[in-house]
Amino acid sequence: MRLTVPIIILLTLLNLSLVLKVVVSDGTQLDGDKNTGCVELNNLELLKARDEIMILRIILDGYREGNSPTAHLQQALEEIEELKNVLAGYKEANTHRLRLSAYTARPEETNDDVEHTAIMQTPRPGWTVAVSHDLRGWLGKRVYIEGFGVRMVSDLMNARYTRSIDILVPDVEMAMSIGVKRNVLVTLIEPLIQDNPLESNIIELMEDDLPLSPWEH
Repeated sequence: MRLTVPIIILLTLLNLSLVLKVVVSDGTQLDGDKNTGCVELNNLELLKARDEIMILRIILDGYREGNSPTAHLQQALEEIEELKNVLAGYKEANTHRLRLSAYTARPEETNDDVEHTAIMQTPRPGWTVAVSHDLRGWLGKRVYIEGFGVRMVSDLMNARYTRSIDILVPDVEMAMSIGVKRNVLVTLIEPLIQDNPLESNIIELMEDDLPLSPWEH
C-alpha cells in the first residue's frame, strides 16, 4: 500500500507530459482566424498543466520526506532508549539479591501434595519457583532470575529460610548441579506489567538481558 501513492503520482505526471505534447503539436497545425483563439486556449492549458505538475511534485516530495526510513529508524531508536530507561529505573528499585537453590517435586522436598503448589497450581519444572515466607507477597507473580530467565512464584519454602528462592527442576541430578548460589539478582516483574502498557517489550528485554543458564539449553 505504501507504493500506491507515489505510483499514482508518477502516472499522473506521465499523462500530463503527454497532454502537453499533444497541445503543442495541435497548436502548430492550425491556421487562419482560428489560430489566435487556439493559441490562447493552448497557452491556458499549458499553464494549467504546468501548475498541476508543480503541485504533484510538491506532494511527491512531501510523501518521500514523510516516509523516510531514516526518520522511522530514529523514532524507533528513541522509543527503545526510553523503554530501557524505564526498565533500568524499575529494576534498581525492585531487584533483590537472594539465596538461590533448586528442588524437585518429591514429598521429601515439598510436602505430601506434590501435585499442587501453595496457590493450587500444577508444578512445572523450568517455570515454577518457591520463595521464603518473608517474600510471600510475591506469590502468583512473575520474577526475572539472573541466569535463569522469567519464572512464576507459586510456592513457599520451608519457614526456616529467609530472602531465598528455590527453582523447580526435573530431577535431583540437575538440582545438585545448580547447588546453592548466593547474591543472585532477582527482579519482581508483575507490578511493572500492571502499570506499563509496554509489558510484552519489557519482558522480552528482561529475558534477553542475560544468556540462559547451562541447565536451560
